[in-house]
Order: sequence, then structure tokens, then C-alpha cells
Amino acid sequence: LAPVAACAARRKGAMGAIGATICGQCRSNQLGDRHSEADGELASVSAPDAPLDAPRGLLVGDGAAGPSRSRNGVVVEREYDLFDPVQHRVRVRTVLSEDCVVHERSKGPGSSAQISSPRDCGTTDSEKTTSSDSSLAPGLRREASPQIVEVTTRWGVLAGKVLYFRVLALTTLSNKFMSRIRAEKVFEDRIWGRIRTRAGRVVMQARKLAKLVSEEPVDRFDHEWTEPGLLRFLFTSEYLDLLMILAKAATKLLSAQPMVVEASAPCRVFGDIHGQLRDMLMLFHAFGSPGTRDAPSFVFNGDFVDRGHHQLEVLGVLLALKIVYPDRVWLVRGNHEDRPMNEKYGFKSTCIKELGDEFGLKTFDLFEEAFDHLPIACLVSERILCVHGGVGDGRWDLNELHAVQRPVTDKVLHRATHRWVRNILWSDPIEDDITDEDGKSGVFGVHESPRSYCGGHVIFGWNVTKTFCARNGLGLIVRSHQSKQDGLGFDIMHDEMLVRVFSARDYEGGGNDGAVLLITEATDKEGAKELRVRPQILRSTAKIRVFAADVARVKRRQATVVDNAAAAPAAKGLVEHASGPMAA
Repeated sequence: LAPVAACAARRKGAMGAIGATICGQCRSNQLGDRHSEADGELASVSAPDAPLDAPRGLLVGDGAAGPSRSRNGVVVEREYDLFDPVQHRVRVRTVLSEDCVVHERSKGPGSSAQISSPRDCGTTDSEKTTSSDSSLAPGLRREASPQIVEVTTRWGVLAGKVLYFRVLALTTLSNKFMSRIRAEKVFEDRIWGRIRTRAGRVVMQARKLAKLVSEEPVDRFDHEWTEPGLLRFLFTSEYLDLLMILAKAATKLLSAQPMVVEASAPCRVFGDIHGQLRDMLMLFHAFGSPGTRDAPSFVFNGDFVDRGHHQLEVLGVLLALKIVYPDRVWLVRGNHEDRPMNEKYGFKSTCIKELGDEFGLKTFDLFEEAFDHLPIACLVSERILCVHGGVGDGRWDLNELHAVQRPVTDKVLHRATHRWVRNILWSDPIEDDITDEDGKSGVFGVHESPRSYCGGHVIFGWNVTKTFCARNGLGLIVRSHQSKQDGLGFDIMHDEMLVRVFSARDYEGGGNDGAVLLITEATDKEGAKELRVRPQILRSTAKIRVFAADVARVKRRQATVVDNAAAAPAAKGLVEHASGPMAA
């Protein structure tokens, strides 16, 4: 390996530059918080269920989106579990090509690697998007041979694998050691036991509420769920004091844990929740909640608040879960765990409305302090990295992220030295099958994002993901941050090395399903251990209502046909009677 290592070392700088070059001329209008592509729901609803005994990772039926592939010991399954809140049952379905969740770039002779404006236009001051056509908007672009990009990316991956050693830097080891000592001191505190007891009552009340929600005869949007007294039900009549206590305790606990926390499989990963408590409880009911028997670890991948109708309830329950299960529940920071965002998109006003002017602002400040101590990433079984946004330009590694000092306030995030950290919360991937106005695909590299309300946010292509994973010994990036119009709640892209998950159903009226990812450990045919990633989906309320309306319409048509058929003989008799001798 010496010649290969030497060659890889010489090429390391070049690979970083090629795999993560920011195009100074590109000013693309890229993906916002929601795409506008439909997911073929009617075809999905009418398709037969996949056999329950079908091997996981294999596809069943026509129109399947291709076989699952192992990437550095990680397999993203092409089946998903679908929970129907009306029928209260889980079905196993196969990912179909018309679902539009598996994105693959064209590698044919007609393809080219271009930098241009991706397919959906987003706003710079919000995470909402508006619909556009399925091709890229015309704009400045840089063309390159797809063969050159493929070859250089392969060299970058090879160099990363050769140069990567599973050795932590001295600062990382020191930070992890100090985090362990700080955590032990937190647990030794006498007051901690009492706080944990009170948090445990909140968790028990949340389980009761999840059971009550699951028994409701009609599924509802979260904003239609206006049950009175939820704060009192979850946090007792002293909910103001308890929310402050949970915020302070969580800050103390989070500051004692590393900036990159580590979970082990089995593990369930949630995407954005955005204050939609009913959806979170329904996902707990459908697929399991923390602390129950044989429950896996839980990772909540950011964006707990803003825009939703039950923001305080969601955040209070999550902080209580973290306090009760400090080594089984992991809260990862998103771009909405940020003071300016919370002041703009509703969390601050919710605190004031529910808790009063004085105590609402005080509680809001305590929550913001907790947000500033949240970890930026979670590493699952050393092979899957969960971050809210993405890898940005990919020019950082896990050791550097371990070394980031808390608290990470909004002022710290906006420093030029921490731009790469901000991009972990804000950056978006470029889907592989995005095409330009000529129908050519293969967008690569790093470009400025339309989310750059303050500058510095980027979008990144498949080659950045692959080289980043190789340099850090990873097999998959799990990210959230975006919802697709009418989508299934998840997407697979970048040669199956990046998966998006979004848990809030019907987000901003988008008609999307809510999804989580179940990560389990299995053994492949050769006896080697691998991680398997399986999407689990909660059906959209909007889709349920549309489907019910379609069924009712079909039944009305059938009833009309039956009535017409029954009335035909009588009408025929009247005609014969009218044309008989008496009529003459």
C-alpha cells in the first residue's frame, strides 16, 4: 500500500479541491425546506402490499426502484413499513420508481456534469418553497466531463479510505474523557434524582396521551387537534416551574456530553417535528416509544419547535425523555434551535402567549441556553452520521467537530471561523437526478444556497458526500431539514450514501407523510456485520382524506350503475306497454 498511500497523499489536496470546489459564478436557486414533486400516491395506494415474508433489502413486484446495495457495511432497504392511522395496522411496502424517493444520476454517454440552478426555487428568508418545473432554471453553469468527475471522485474515495485510520485525535479523547467525568458529577447530584422523578412523570403522561390519540376514531391534522389543557396534563398545574426546571437540567446534562454523541444500533432516527405533538405521539404509538420494553435508542435530528401548534409540549416531552434516558435518547441541534429563527418563526411568541410576558421570556431564554449546548451530530455504531442539514463543503472531520467549544450561540455560529459548523445545520444536498434545461444530469460540487439569508450557506453534490464519508470511515449520512410536497417523508440519494428523513406530517400544508428511520444490526451472507436502515412511515392525513374521497366517489358511481341497471327492465316494460295494441 505504500505507493498507493503516497499517491493518495499527493492527491489529497487535489481531491478536496475537486470534490468540494465552490463555484464563484454559480448563484443557483436550489432546494428549500420543501420540494414540489409529487410521489405517485395513487399508484402507491392501489399497488398490492409486498409479502410480509419478503427478504428485507430485496424488491418485490414490478416497478421496483432497484436492489439495495451495501456501502461500507450499511444497507438502505428498499422496503418501508407504512402505518395507516385509520385501520391501525402496519403494512410492508416496496419502494417503487414512481415514488420518486430514490435519486440516481445518469451515467450514460448523453449525461454531463454541470453546475446550474436546481429544480425547485426557494426563498432566502424562509424554509418554504414554491413550485417550479422539474428541470433546472437557466443560469450560469460550469460544464465538465462526467468521466473526469467520476474518476476524480473515485480517487478521492480511495485516498480517503487509505488515509483514514479509526484513531481519535488527542483533543477528541480529552473531550470525551472530560465529558464522562462531567456526566458522572451530574448524576451524583442529589437534586438530579428528584428532577429525574418529575421528568419520569412527564414521560408517563406522554405515553397515556399517545394511547388516547391512537384511540381517536378520526385522524386529524395537528393544527385541528385543539385539546384544552395539554400543558397541565403533561406537566401538572405547575407547568411553568416544571418547564424551567427541565430546561435548566437539560442544559446541565447536554453540556456534560460530547459535541458528537454516540448511539448504538438498534436505533430510531426522527426528522423535523416542528411542534407537531400529535404526529410525534402517533409515531411513538405506531413504531415504539423510548423506555418501553426492547426499545432502541432514539435520535431526534433537530427542529423541534417553530411553526407548529404544540411547540412547548413537544420540547418539554423531549427534554423530559433526555433527562430520564440520558444514554438512550439523543437530541441533535437543527437550524431552528437558534434564537433568531425562534424569534422569527413563532417559538418566542408561543412562550409569551402560553406563559405570560415576564415568565414567557424567562423560559424562552432558558430554552435558548439549552439549544446552545445541544450536540451538532450523532454517530450511530461508528458508521452512520446523523446531522440536521448536511456536510457543507465536506472539508472537515469528526475530530474537528469534537473540538468545538460550547456554548454555540447564534453569534458564534455567524463567525467566519464557524461557517462550516453553521453549514452542518443549514446545507442541503443536490439530488442526483436533477437536470438542466437540456435534460442533462450530474450536478456536482459545492454552490451557494438560496437559504443564505446571511451568506455562507451551501448546497453540495454527490461527490462531496462520497469523499467525506471515505475520509471519516462512514457508510451513510442521515439528514433532515427538507420536506417534499406529497412525499413519503424520506429520500435516498448520492449513491445510497445519504438519506433524508422528515417526521412532521402535512408540513405547511404539503401533504407529506411523516417518517422515521430504524437502524438495526444484521449479518450479511459472508458473516460480516452490517447496519440496515429501514424507513417507517405514518400516513399523511391529507392523503387519507383524498383517498377516502376517491373511494366514496367510486362507490357513488357503482351505486349509480347498479340503480340504472335495476331500472332498465322496468323502463323496457313501459316502452313495450306504450307500443302495444292499447296504445294504438
